[in-house]
Amino acid sequence: MTENLTENQNFTIVYLGSPDFAVKPLLALLDAGYNVPLVITQPDRPKGRKRQLTPTAVKQVAEEKGIKVLATPNANKPEIIEEIKTVQPDLLVVAAFGQLMGEELVHTAPMGAINIHGSILPKYRGASPIQQAIIDGETETGITIMYIAPRLDAGDMLAKATCEIKPQDNTGTLRERLSEIGSDLLLKTITRMRAGDIIPEVQDEAAATYAGKITIATEQIDWQKPAAELHNLVRGLTPDTSAYTCYVEPAKDEQQRLKIWQTEVADTEAGNAAPGEVIKADSNSLMVATGQGVLKLITVQPAGKNQMNAAAWWRGRRDLQAAKLIFE
Repeated sequence: MTENLTENQNFTIVYLGSPDFAVKPLLALLDAGYNVPLVITQPDRPKGRKRQLTPTAVKQVAEEKGIKVLATPNANKPEIIEEIKTVQPDLLVVAAFGQLMGEELVHTAPMGAINIHGSILPKYRGASPIQQAIIDGETETGITIMYIAPRLDAGDMLAKATCEIKPQDNTGTLRERLSEIGSDLLLKTITRMRAGDIIPEVQDEAAATYAGKITIATEQIDWQKPAAELHNLVRGLTPDTSAYTCYVEPAKDEQQRLKIWQTEVADTEAGNAAPGEVIKADSNSLMVATGQGVLKLITVQPAGKNQMNAAAWWRGRRDLQAAKLIFE
């Protein structure tokens, strides 16, 4: 073990990553004894209701570990590339970095750049592979370690590991497991790369699919869709953002937005109710008809309010109960 740590200390890695998903792989590299003198991450962003500038999760951890951090909106800038060259990295490791990397940046290290991607490529290339897998109702996903290439997530693959998507998973729980799997697979892959024990696998372009960025259009519930699909949408968006629906405020005759954070597929039928129509409420949830089946709303968030139990929100809205409410 001591010999491995000593060998690893002589192997220099520059790490590029930003959100929580990228933290565990960085810590795994440090725990394994690798020399990580420099971390590149996204700039601080405003967060929360007060819009306070907040560093990325990777920046926070790297600074705690005494690692030099460069926060930049463009890692391809000449001055960033020069900073990387000064530490003479053997390898660049990338995890949820959020920026496209040019050829000059990739080749600042003799072994190139490898990426920890949250799907089994070539399926779900792009910005939101974990979210999209859940939204699509997949039961399995995984991690792919691949070379960075000029086209998005199209590089040759070095290693893969699969992961079950459990029925109760949302993006947060699944991402946590994938981060752990990715950390372990990263260490094994680097060891094999250094030993010359990996033959890269070219991706099958005909099988490639894409998971684009999550947009407001993605988040809006279409009540014509089956309850199972809408439930998958909710858990695929949570906790990063939420699905939402709209309703008309009777007193003001204006549209309001209701965020939906937790749901279940109800074991009941909608009967003749229209998609989006509130059927009933029990002590803990609100039943809404869909294009196929009934969706049970458990946790919701009205505009300007905190998250709350859906039934409690409904009990407090006598004006809505008096109408035949159909969510839009």
